[in-house]
Amino acid sequence: GFVHFDIEPSQIGRVLSATVAVAGDCKGALQTLLPMVDPGTASTSARQEWARHCEDLKEKFPFSYTPCNDNKIKTQQVIEALYKGLRPQEEKMVVSTGVGNHQMMSCQFIRWTQPRSIITSGSLGTMGFGLPAAIGAQVANPDKMVVLIDGDSSFNMTLNDLGTVIENKLPIKIAIMNDFRQQMVVVWQELFFDGRQTATKNVNPDFVQLAEAYGIESFRCSTVEELPGAVDRFVSATGPILVDFRVVPDICLPMVAPGKGLDEMFLPGSITLGTGKAPVMTGEAPS
Repeated sequence: GFVHFDIEPSQIGRVLSATVAVAGDCKGALQTLLPMVDPGTASTSARQEWARHCEDLKEKFPFSYTPCNDNKIKTQQVIEALYKGLRPQEEKMVVSTGVGNHQMMSCQFIRWTQPRSIITSGSLGTMGFGLPAAIGAQVANPDKMVVLIDGDSSFNMTLNDLGTVIENKLPIKIAIMNDFRQQMVVVWQELFFDGRQTATKNVNPDFVQLAEAYGIESFRCSTVEELPGAVDRFVSATGPILVDFRVVPDICLPMVAPGKGLDEMFLPGSITLGTGKAPVMTGEAPS
């Protein structure tokens, strides 16, 4: 069954037919429901069996990627390295993202252990969200370490907010996954639009010079050899810092195609873009 809570009654049933519909404030509805939940259900055999099944799936299908064989770096690799460097301070870490592959890969390759530690525009497609969200998180939590993981396309939408960062002396750490394209859209065009690619390549400014023009420490990282030192410098910075990571475009898997079920998802290794081996889908691309 599907239970739909919504404060706006006209939204109920617009996308999916609800088994049970509740019009009203979600907080109040959940507070009403809480006493009805049996706290003992977490220890039932069925619940434990489901938990074991989930753990088995995580072991069988871990998040993975294929590193480049020419010393170049991928977004997954950078995020993995960033998390390794930031992990000793993850109790005070808040991460924001833009929208795109970097967003999905951040959710995959950061091992989220702390509550209320990510601010992202999930399913809304709001490119440019990352930097303003990071600013808000830092202002609201001056003792937190705020990290923005952004893509070049999303960052281009609101990069002028670097002025707000420096004006308010906000020690935000900015990592740009720069592949000079809207890679998630490139993937959609190849999978869902018969490989017809248009309006996806970016003409970017020099992000390093841009940050330096605002008085923000900045540098570039492009290779596997440079990555450990780049992460160390990024983590140890006491003021705002921006790193332009020049990454090789990649696809984010697993992926569920439009109109397909979770048991029909594409797993790592099942799609190779740019080789004619990518299955062409029909239907509306996800957002």
